[in-house]
Amino acid sequence: MMMKRRTIQLLFLAIQTQFVLHLALILSPTKYIKTGRHKFTPLRSSSGTQIDTGSTDETCFPEGTLGPPPHLRALRIGDKMKVPQERPIYYGDGAPQVMEFAIERVSSTPDVFVLRDFLQSEECDAIMRVASQLNMSPAETVTDGDTASRKNCDVTWIPSGANGFPLVSSLVAPIAKYFLSDHFKASDGAGVEDLQVLKYEQAGEFVLHHDGQGRSLTVIYYINGVGGTWFPLAHTSENSDDDPCADMDQSKMDESFAHSRKYSSPQNKAEALQLGDNFEPGKNGLLVQGVQGATDLDESNPNVSYIKKGDAVAFYNYMDDGSKRFDWRALHAGLPADEVKWIANHWFRSNSLLEETLSNKI
Repeated sequence: MMMKRRTIQLLFLAIQTQFVLHLALILSPTKYIKTGRHKFTPLRSSSGTQIDTGSTDETCFPEGTLGPPPHLRALRIGDKMKVPQERPIYYGDGAPQVMEFAIERVSSTPDVFVLRDFLQSEECDAIMRVASQLNMSPAETVTDGDTASRKNCDVTWIPSGANGFPLVSSLVAPIAKYFLSDHFKASDGAGVEDLQVLKYEQAGEFVLHHDGQGRSLTVIYYINGVGGTWFPLAHTSENSDDDPCADMDQSKMDESFAHSRKYSSPQNKAEALQLGDNFEPGKNGLLVQGVQGATDLDESNPNVSYIKKGDAVAFYNYMDDGSKRFDWRALHAGLPADEVKWIANHWFRSNSLLEETLSNKI
């Protein structure tokens, strides 16, 4: 075991230079942050449910404000906590109901949590139905016209504001309550982007990427139960001694990213996957896998977390040490789909954090 760990560490040291050079060129944030094309709704008006955002106009994010709040920070790998939905549950007919969902920690670094039974099956069907009625188009990332990084995938956006689709709007309040710090919610321009709904056809995929600037928290909803989200650098143990990525110098990655944003252009998929050449989903990092269609379930494997229709995953994109630097261990990929896959994304961000990132203060 020690020899294997040492081998992986040496591998990281060997590829560190290439990793830094290629990372920012390829793994830049998605198009919305760059162009402001899709709507952003302040948390104060994003839901019919009142969200306590405080009154402080904060532009500084000290330690403990860009990661999980204390009640989630205390969870260890495999720990779960049940919480009320804090929102009405929408069915096709009948009165809304209030139910519970469970939050389970599945990675210690970065902080990744699975939300069990967050959406009901009927709610998932409703989101797919609404998305299908909208104008879905080939998904683009990084630069206009780039559909190579995300293949065989169509996208549309559903408003997250109080005047949008009620079901989508209702998702914001419980996420904000349980996953965002009070300090973040009180920051200047704290809010949520419109819900991005994606339909991947068979073999559809999204190469390794970071969700990036201003987006503190990402929530992925698994709308039809097909998973395949891989975090190759995630640590799924509480034992720091068995973390092969512990020696990564993330400050160098930040510098390279800032430099490449100014002077470089995106590269191809092959370069993006160089980091993962010696890693395997299910054996390294964290693989979020759907139980649907799985033939070799191994719930004892710490590198795999199984999800079903209506579950979600939440993770944090920034270091929570006051530095306002990206957490590069939040890199993730959508692996090639074996069947049609529906997911949806909510990004929670702060405009003041976005401005500090864009001005190269991190």
